[in-house]
Amino acid sequence: MNRSIFAALGDLYNLRFSSYKPLTAKTFRLRCRDGGDCYFVKRSNIYSQEKYRFLYEQGIGNVAYPLKNVKGHFVTNINKNFLFLSNFYPHFDIVGEIKAVNLADELSNLHYNTYFKRQLSVEFSRKNMEQLFEYLDYKFAAMEMFIRSIETRPFDEYSIVILKNYQYLLDAKRIMSELHKGLIGAIKEKKSVNYAFIHNNPKTAHLLTSAGKHYLTSIEKSKMGIPSLDMAKFYIENEHLNFDIKNVILPYLDKYEDPFYRHYFYFLVLLYYVKGLIIIDKDYVTSQNFIFAAHAIKKFIRMFDLVEEDKTE
Repeated sequence: MNRSIFAALGDLYNLRFSSYKPLTAKTFRLRCRDGGDCYFVKRSNIYSQEKYRFLYEQGIGNVAYPLKNVKGHFVTNINKNFLFLSNFYPHFDIVGEIKAVNLADELSNLHYNTYFKRQLSVEFSRKNMEQLFEYLDYKFAAMEMFIRSIETRPFDEYSIVILKNYQYLLDAKRIMSELHKGLIGAIKEKKSVNYAFIHNNPKTAHLLTSAGKHYLTSIEKSKMGIPSLDMAKFYIENEHLNFDIKNVILPYLDKYEDPFYRHYFYFLVLLYYVKGLIIIDKDYVTSQNFIFAAHAIKKFIRMFDLVEEDKTE
């Protein structure tokens, strides 16, 4: 972006900017000429205006709203550059584990204050689940062929690592197959489930803390969906932190008093790890990828008691 865009942005907020500093590829800090106040600008998208307006009209208080421009819009379109402007809050460090727990609380509040009941669609939901299972069939079949090709070749440091960790991917396959059957059953019976406004990108970097209050930011990927999706992504983003993530997630999912939300959460997390597995050849990249996926799956299924732990280890 250039100065002319920031000048046009200033006109729509009755502000004059003296300088700007890139923070990331999509964000900038702007300084005002009079008084030296700083503002935060972010590249957004065409859909963000409606999302912010929806949340604002619903009275959702834990979202960091942009400032409205002179037209009353949260997002400003300048030559197809969709931008929003907000006050600039200096960064200060908070322990990652504390931020993660606070993030989970704010996601829960967001879901609770925007939820509605909807029946699962036989036409739409079942089609999506069947497409997912077709993909998984392909992925596990390709994986099996790859393992067989390794077994026919001389063993080396790569093949040993891959073969040793393959069992955990087979565990994931078996668990996902059972979960898929249950989810298809819920779709067939047109189960009524909670839908809500989900953040869909729940990273601790997307939680703003100011004056003792917490606000969700970066809602560009948000949508209406089943809250289990936010919890699955929350787990994936934060499982490396040293806190009891299981006892943050499960009490939230159990509030719905229906195992559907747990099962969908389990399925989504395992799906993420399986989709992320890259099979190239018996080389360093594939072996390291196998180690990551296998260890992540092993940790997850044992943490949530999805299979009986191997007592021989």
